Amino acid sequence: MNSMVDADRYWEPDVECLPRAELDTLQEKKLTELLPWAYERAPLIRHAWDTAGVTPDAIGSFAAFREQVPFIDKDAMRHFRDDRGDPYGGMLAIDLATPGVFGAIFSTSGTTGDPTLAPFAGREGPTILAREFWELGVRPGDTFVEMLFTYRGPAIHWTMRGMGATPIFVDHDPAELPRLFELCRRFQPRGWYNLSGPLVIALQQMAESGVDIERALDSFRGVVYAGEPLGPRARRRVESWGLELFNHTGVGDVGAATECREHDGLHVWEDTAIIEVLDPEGDQPVADGERGELVSTTLMNLVSPLVRYRSDDLVRYTRERCACGRTHGRVWPMGRKSDEVVVDGQSVLPVDVWPAVEDVPETAAALFQIIRPGRDVDRLRLRVGYTRLEPDLRGRVEDAVEAHLGLRPDVELVDQDVLLRMGPPHKIPRVVKP
Repeated sequence: MNSMVDADRYWEPDVECLPRAELDTLQEKKLTELLPWAYERAPLIRHAWDTAGVTPDAIGSFAAFREQVPFIDKDAMRHFRDDRGDPYGGMLAIDLATPGVFGAIFSTSGTTGDPTLAPFAGREGPTILAREFWELGVRPGDTFVEMLFTYRGPAIHWTMRGMGATPIFVDHDPAELPRLFELCRRFQPRGWYNLSGPLVIALQQMAESGVDIERALDSFRGVVYAGEPLGPRARRRVESWGLELFNHTGVGDVGAATECREHDGLHVWEDTAIIEVLDPEGDQPVADGERGELVSTTLMNLVSPLVRYRSDDLVRYTRERCACGRTHGRVWPMGRKSDEVVVDGQSVLPVDVWPAVEDVPETAAALFQIIRPGRDVDRLRLRVGYTRLEPDLRGRVEDAVEAHLGLRPDVELVDQDVLLRMGPPHKIPRVVKP
C-alpha cells in the first residue's frame, strides 16, 4: 500500500488500495477457482455452458472468459424456475442441509418484475459492507440504525455486529420517524441504513410542520440512501438538515457499491466481483466512462454464483483511481435498459426526467412515472404526483421537462399519495405500461 495513504480511513487498507496490476491478478486467480464450482453445482450455469459448448477447463484467462462464457439474465432464471419448479432459478449451488453455510433468503422488491429469491451464505461477522460503513464513520462501540425492507437485511446486521457496533431496528415506514427521533435522542446512533424517497418526503412534511429535523438527526456521521436514484434537489434538501448522504446501489445482484466521502461515483469491490460494461444491444465493451449495460460475475458467492450476469442496469463505470486513494472501480447508475424509451431517436431514462420534475415546487418530491407502451414512442408520456393542484401546473411541468430534455411531454397529474401507494415502502415503479 502507498505509504502516503491514510490507513485509518479504511477498514481493509491493503485490499481497498491494492495496486491495479495486483488487483487484476487477484481477480483472475479467484475467477479460475470459482468457475468449476459454478459449473458443477449451479444447474442454470451448467445448462447455459453445455448449450454453448463451454467447459471450465477451457477458461484459463480473462480473454477466454470474455470470448467464450455465455451470459445469463433474470429472464433465464425465471424460465428455469418455472420450467423445472426450482424456486432458486437454477442458481442454488449448495445443499441446504450443509451446516453453517446457508444463512438466509432475500427477495428483491419486484418493482420491475417478479420478485427474485437471493440465497445468502450464512456467516457471522463483518461482510464486505464493513468497508463502506467504516467510510461513513461507523466505529466499534457505536450504534447504527437499520431501517430496512426485504433485501440484504442479514448482511447489514452481521456487518454491524462484526464491526463492534450495535444495531437499532426500525421499520422502513414514514410512520416510524417519530420513534426514530426518540431512539436518536437516547442512543446517538452514528450511521443509518437506509434513507429512501418516501422517507425524505415524510421528513420534509415534518419540517414544514415545525419539527427541527437537523436537531433530531444530529448524531449521524453518515446516512446511506438506496432503492432508487437521488435527485439533486432531494440531496440538497437532506444536506440542509446536516446529513451527509452516501448513495448506494446493487452491482448486478452480486454485491453492492456505495459512495465514499469524495462523492464521485460508487465504489465496486473488484476483489469480490468482475465488472464488464457492454453495449446494451450487443456484447462488446464500451469505453471507460461511457454508458453501457452492467454485466457482473461474483468472485466470492459459492451459494448463488452468478457468472456473466446481464443485469439490465445501465451505468457509467471507470477504473481510474479515486481521490480517496481506493483503486477499485466506480460506478454511476443511470437506470434500467428495460426502462428506456426512445422518443424520435432520443433516449430517455427516469434519471433524465428527475431534475425537471424536481424543479417545479408542487412536484418537487419527483414522484413520477414514465408511461411506456414500448421502447420506441412518438411522444414522452409522464404521470406526475403533486402536493397542490394549481390550474397551470400541467403546463409548468411540461415546460420544465421540455427545457431540460428538448422534448415536450404529455403529462397526467395525480395526487402524490396515490403514487406512493403503488410500490413497496421505499420506492415506486418508475416505468409502467399504459
